[in-house]
Amino acid sequence: MHQLSLQLPNSVITPIKNLLRQQLKDKNNLIYFASGKRIREGYEGLPYDNVVLVDKSFKETVSINGKIICIGLDSVQATALFKSISVKFSAICCINEGLAEGGGFFAVQSNWSLTNILPIMHDEYIHIACPEYYGQRKWKKYFNLPQEATLLDEHDADYINPHMFSDYYKYGKEFCVWKVKKKASEPVSFKHGSRKITVQRKNIWEDYDVLDSLFVRCSPIEAKNLKNVAPKAEILKNYTFEQILKFCTRNQIKSIGLSPWLRHNYNGFLNFIKENDKKYFFPQTLNFYHVNAGDFKQLYDLAEQQQPT
Repeated sequence: MHQLSLQLPNSVITPIKNLLRQQLKDKNNLIYFASGKRIREGYEGLPYDNVVLVDKSFKETVSINGKIICIGLDSVQATALFKSISVKFSAICCINEGLAEGGGFFAVQSNWSLTNILPIMHDEYIHIACPEYYGQRKWKKYFNLPQEATLLDEHDADYINPHMFSDYYKYGKEFCVWKVKKKASEPVSFKHGSRKITVQRKNIWEDYDVLDSLFVRCSPIEAKNLKNVAPKAEILKNYTFEQILKFCTRNQIKSIGLSPWLRHNYNGFLNFIKENDKKYFFPQTLNFYHVNAGDFKQLYDLAEQQQPT
């Protein structure tokens, strides 16, 4: 379970959770990250029960005015809050995170951040964004996820005019609206020494509750913040191969998830964990998750070699 760490007492956090759960649970909700403080006229007319604006510049942690809900947190904290009350959203908007100016610390739609957010989205959802904000090359990498995404136009029933969310289009930037369906691949598994290896093109955060620990990549500036709200997460760059095994053995962690890290070369890690089967009994199951196509090719090859002919 994710936890919300705002250095606030439970007497303050609990009423916030209860209020949001009552307002949002089982409703048709849109969430807008890095929304800015401006409440635009078009928000009330959107075809959603609630429009949630998330921006750390809001003075109050939560403020509700009709269907407009303002959350004064950053995206990592807000996501943890919604995970803690099991709220899902039907649409996500993120257009301009203020990276050049405006105090944005990281790209909300980069792989590490967006994959953390996606568990609060329904399996099918609307995604509103500005690819040119990142540059087309980076956007293709960010949006190369285990999903089916269909670009909508104004003739589609699910289309929403994205210009109502931001004036950034006035700089010649194109806003886009997609209909997205999550689509994880089937996992493949093989034995490696005494351990079980599983590889799957799936968002690692979707399995947060079933794994004992997650080893993930993260923006360095947000690593502490992420660990505060996701206590089972460990930051990969802080661990050597042996430190991963020591950490798991010390804490008797049986099943871990790992996101890509070693620049596509995992033979050294695989050899190390096999050579240390008897010295470090934990973890017993290693689950390798990736969102970009082409990751973990070495592991898929090993799995194929072990399949019966």
